Amino acid sequence: MKYQNLGKFKRITPYVNDKLKRLSDTEASFDNIYKMMFEDGTNIFFEESCGYKLKKITYGESKRNVEIIASNLVNTLGNYEYDSTIGLYLDNDHIWIETFWAILKVGCKPLFLNMRLDDRSLESALKNTKAILVVSNGKKFSIPTVDIKDLLKENELKLVDKPFGSELFVMSSGTSKNIKICAYSAIEVKNILLQSAHIIKQNSLIKKHYDGELKLLVFLPFYHIFGFVANYLWFGFYARTFVKLNDFAPNTIQNTIKRHHVTHIFAVPLLWQKTYETAIKEIKSRGDKTYQKFLKGIKLSTKPIIGKIITKFAFKQVRDGLFGDSISYLITGGSMIDKKVLTFFNAIGYRLSNGFGMSEIGITSVELSTNLKYLNGASVGNPLPGVEYKIDENGELFVKGQTTAKYVIEGEQINNIKGNWYPTHDLAKFENDRYYVFGRHDDLVVSITGENLNPNIIEENLIVDNVNALCLINGRDGNAPILLVSINKFLSEEKANKIIDDLKGKLEENNLFEQIGKIELIAEPFIRGDEFKVNRKQIENDYFNGALQRYSLKRETKEENDEVTLKVKELFSTALNKPINEISSDADFFLDEGGTSLDYFVISSKIQDEYGVNISTSETTLHTVKQIVDYIKEKV
Repeated sequence: MKYQNLGKFKRITPYVNDKLKRLSDTEASFDNIYKMMFEDGTNIFFEESCGYKLKKITYGESKRNVEIIASNLVNTLGNYEYDSTIGLYLDNDHIWIETFWAILKVGCKPLFLNMRLDDRSLESALKNTKAILVVSNGKKFSIPTVDIKDLLKENELKLVDKPFGSELFVMSSGTSKNIKICAYSAIEVKNILLQSAHIIKQNSLIKKHYDGELKLLVFLPFYHIFGFVANYLWFGFYARTFVKLNDFAPNTIQNTIKRHHVTHIFAVPLLWQKTYETAIKEIKSRGDKTYQKFLKGIKLSTKPIIGKIITKFAFKQVRDGLFGDSISYLITGGSMIDKKVLTFFNAIGYRLSNGFGMSEIGITSVELSTNLKYLNGASVGNPLPGVEYKIDENGELFVKGQTTAKYVIEGEQINNIKGNWYPTHDLAKFENDRYYVFGRHDDLVVSITGENLNPNIIEENLIVDNVNALCLINGRDGNAPILLVSINKFLSEEKANKIIDDLKGKLEENNLFEQIGKIELIAEPFIRGDEFKVNRKQIENDYFNGALQRYSLKRETKEENDEVTLKVKELFSTALNKPINEISSDADFFLDEGGTSLDYFVISSKIQDEYGVNISTSETTLHTVKQIVDYIKEKV
């Protein structure tokens, strides 16, 4: 194996060992970590697709940007106190990382503003951390706000007369009721980096390169603990390359991975679930015989000898249709993942493992075994060095360790959690010498008989055709739980009735028919906008407050047609950058409107998300609004 970008070393292992030893012997400070992060100045830091060209920036060029941003920050701030807080509200690329270091470099604490949260939550975080400024992508806040474009202007560099800031703040994801702000010092960050030695030692695939390079897809936001630790820190410390996504359309993700030869992808279950569903639809479309052969291959993939042969050769076409063969390792985390999704990815030749962590405790474990029994079983492995787990009598997981946040701000309350057992509110079990996490303790649903039901486990066993997602919620005023079913709002009445019948059958099979009060069809997704996972409490509140759109079994065809047409016209309007009233139902997207193939890919992927209808790029006849609307009506 030929390796690139290892300085004086020819192999990855001595390069890694040298860096870790120097880190271990160095005092824990953000200044020292910063120097080590950017010491390999000629290595490629970020690369992205810009039309037909690849745009690249080195670690050295990025370090220069840090110095420019820091110098301009000093000018912007004027007189300010050491360790003041500055909010960081930027998109997910190298400028985010450069601004993060620049804030520390001028002696301040960066607050990672979660771009998926509402303005009230963001303003509350700024208030509770006493922030004096926000560096933004153009969005304005109630406190002084500076546009990142103004900080990137090259002026005479000013020396900073303050030491590096002492802490950074990570916000929780917002899926629980209260937003928490978690403070990490250089000590915790140093321990996080040192843990990577154990990860690499236990699993050689983590450090596997392709054509001498290791490239990580920037899917997770850096402001999230998973993205900051597992994406940036673990790989940025070793000066590996990050590949930027221009958008989250399925075709963009696939094309980016293949074009850049991405080797590692760390993401939430939503990405893996969507990819799995798309792949299964494609395989089923080739006929039942092909699908049955595929299922047989999945079963054989776990066999010691024949499994490797099946994986390498029989599933090559499947890999080519997904991410290609450059992928070395995949990790999922952030919420529960369906075991059949894990089994699919591991069977076709990728390695997808499950991990566990939280904003308050960092990333604390990941399944590092290559044994399919553990990978497919959704194990989260064992605690990383310096971390301890324990499970109490109620099955709740508690965590204590050297990478736990220094303290947590919740409202105006500051809680010191370092050195204490932290209650995760997650249910867990320990078997086969490893840990399994299977849902939130506070998500448990109480049945009509008083039994606690785990919605994650129940939903996994109830999926039927034409269902996008399930969400089991508590009934109120002593009533039985309700099974909410997210479906396509334009689904035919016949298919909607079949869903209800199929679910009733599944409930009976699983001895749950008497436990659940009713089934309610919901005509909208449970994961909204750019969220990564279901906020169960919010879904429950929205349901009882009448904020969820119910599916109506009796609809007028004319209204349905009008709504579909309006939606497709809206997609055309956005892609073509034209007013919606100028979009003709009969105009050809390419010949008349001048649309591009990439624009068409985005439209087709959004139609798939909205209606569950796959418009293949080989469908050369579907180029007008009317043609696409008729096709959607035919399929749903």
